[in-house]
Amino acid sequence: MLLPEESGASTAVIVGEGANALTLDQPFNAATVDTDGKIERKSPTAAETDQTFAAALAAQPPKPISYTLYFETNSTQITPGSRPQLEALMADAARRQAVEVQVTGHTDRVGSDADNDRLSLQRAEAVRTMLVQTGIKASFIRAVGRGEREPLVPTADEQPEARNRRVEVILR
Repeated sequence: MLLPEESGASTAVIVGEGANALTLDQPFNAATVDTDGKIERKSPTAAETDQTFAAALAAQPPKPISYTLYFETNSTQITPGSRPQLEALMADAARRQAVEVQVTGHTDRVGSDADNDRLSLQRAEAVRTMLVQTGIKASFIRAVGRGEREPLVPTADEQPEARNRRVEVILR
């Protein structure tokens, strides 16, 4: 069975080979192969799909969740407006049995590249420390800093922009 891509992108799979092949190029189309090698296209109902693949679907890991936390100027202090996001992040991280976390720190374009690289990593490490305090193993968390290289809002050099002073967190 061909399942849809999360991104919505088109996809396809070929079942069989050569002259005895069938292309599945629509989500939820399926193919069966009998003992003689005959391939038949199927379009199972949602209920049939759920019944056939219930165990596999239940075994899937939870979908990744993304959070963005904003920071005060030239600081590792989270803004008051980001507190609810931080609380939701901590709650979701604590609920997941096995978690892999990517923490990426950013800055605006005020200051030197070296200073912004250091500050962005410090912001990511501050969030990493908070996650470790919730019980996530430090080895499950990757923290990196991107400095001013990947702005959310492009600006001129030395232009402050609050939305660029952030840490992006992805829980997998």
